[in-house]
Amino acid sequence: MKILITGGAGFIGYHLAKRFVSDNHHVTLLDNLNKTGIDNELENLIKSDKVTFRQLDLKNVKALMELEDDYSVIIHLAAILGVQNVINNSFKVLDFNQEMLSNILYLAKKQKKLYKFLFASTSEVYAGTLSKSLLEIPTPEDSNIILPDLNMPRTSYMLSKVYGEAMCLASGLPVIIIRPHNIYGPRMGFSHVIPQIIKRVLETKIGNKLGVYSPDHTRVFCFVEDAVNLISELIFNYKDQNLTVNLGNSSPEINIRNLVRRILRKMDREDINLFDLNETEGSPKRRVPNIDLLNDITRVTDRVSLDEGLVLTIKWYLKFLKNSN
Repeated sequence: MKILITGGAGFIGYHLAKRFVSDNHHVTLLDNLNKTGIDNELENLIKSDKVTFRQLDLKNVKALMELEDDYSVIIHLAAILGVQNVINNSFKVLDFNQEMLSNILYLAKKQKKLYKFLFASTSEVYAGTLSKSLLEIPTPEDSNIILPDLNMPRTSYMLSKVYGEAMCLASGLPVIIIRPHNIYGPRMGFSHVIPQIIKRVLETKIGNKLGVYSPDHTRVFCFVEDAVNLISELIFNYKDQNLTVNLGNSSPEINIRNLVRRILRKMDREDINLFDLNETEGSPKRRVPNIDLLNDITRVTDRVSLDEGLVLTIKWYLKFLKNSN
């Protein structure tokens, strides 16, 4: 099967491509490389005769429409994301995310035998409802969506994704919309909570203190290997026209303070003393998805435990930081 992945040089795109290649699919990766560049792992991946890499800006309609018309699956991951990046560039988030999705949907409509179009939305769609204390937790996909304060820069990302979901559902294409919940693992950069903690721990001298932002906010994390398995199952097992589904785990729910403590143990750095810092602006106090629908469709029961996933992630980042010095 021929598969196109936008944002293919990024975190989930790279891991998905590896999985699809191992399953003998042919994968085309599109990325403008503004965020990632080509590292050794991506370079090794694109050496495969089953992988085509194209550096392409999704806002360049002419270049995009010159692509082939025989893709069976299109996976749209490309977006402006990352909390600080979103806060600093809220207008760009709204503008570029909509434009990129619009262009890739037109490319999808051009395909002769498109089987599935997968759009990566976000768990942030539930943030406004949570802020009004009206959100059921664990959160099902059919929860009412309430808009947060439009003056908050972070709202821009959520808005771009809600509008994106509506565009996909209105497109007439066979669409799967995933709402990822705290996917983590190797090669995810440093703009996410777990790699940020790992880096800050390494920078903390023996016996010193480490501040924890949003210490009582809780999350449930999902290792990228599991996320990739679940996405693959959704694409190839769901036969109906449209699907909106949470992607992640429903347990264990852990607060950020205890997450840091767990990482300290895994890194053998229990010499570090923790103290609480302020809540991160716009950060939801709880984020726990209901994954009954996901489990019904995928039948994937074996998952990487949080402890195992943290060990694998820490090991990768220690090696990466050592090699980059």
